[in-house]
Amino acid sequence: EFRGEEGGAGQGREEMLMKKIAIVGLLLVAAWTTGCMPTFVGQVKSNVSAGNEIVLTPELKTLLVETPKPKIVIRVQNPPANVTEAEKFNSYINQIEKVFIQNGYIVRDRALLENLMRSGNLDYKSIKDKIDTDLIIDILGLEFDIPNPVKTFFNETTQKEEPFATPLNFVDCLKAKLECRLTIVDKGQLGGLMTIFASRCDSENLQIIVNGYRQQMAWKSDFAGIMYPALNAPFSSEEIKKAYTGLLTNFLIGQLQGKQ
Repeated sequence: EFRGEEGGAGQGREEMLMKKIAIVGLLLVAAWTTGCMPTFVGQVKSNVSAGNEIVLTPELKTLLVETPKPKIVIRVQNPPANVTEAEKFNSYINQIEKVFIQNGYIVRDRALLENLMRSGNLDYKSIKDKIDTDLIIDILGLEFDIPNPVKTFFNETTQKEEPFATPLNFVDCLKAKLECRLTIVDKGQLGGLMTIFASRCDSENLQIIVNGYRQQMAWKSDFAGIMYPALNAPFSSEEIKKAYTGLLTNFLIGQLQGKQ
């Protein structure tokens, strides 16, 4: 009886050992298969500019024909309340003004307009006389890292747009958004509204490595053998945010000049 029980226990241990060996073997095969699986180089484009909304009134278009580079002043009606965020936001507004100046525009000191507004004088004729400006550009919103998952990629091997394997596989081509309103000062009239988008996927050559099953990926620029089911392309530093603020401003200027 005793020997029979011992033999049964020994047989159980042997079966467990064989199962462990089989599992290890399967893991090794899976690792070898993954390592040998073909990979593809691809690019992801989100075409966020298709969502741009540009409305210019006939009066503003007439002004831009008569005065191709009108004098402007930037106004921010709702700056962030947090001191740190307000400082960052102010640096973006400074970047907007800088880009206008680089494009040959006369940019009036927005502090003059802010002081005039605080005095309670909202008459546009007074603004025209005291600040000598043609357009007020109100910055209604400037946001970064708005979610924008893209579930296809351009396969550079097949030269085709291909889907990732599952809904869990995507590249989040995060968006930046600039919203602004343009007021014709001497008329005190709304001249235009713009909502403009940008993403790093569209503006930079961000290549990805994708495995053969299209379920794992990595950025080609820093690929070290590790792949992920999803990636994102954020505006990850203040320098990048300022650069894209400039890019959005250049697009705005292109609309004013009728170039885009």
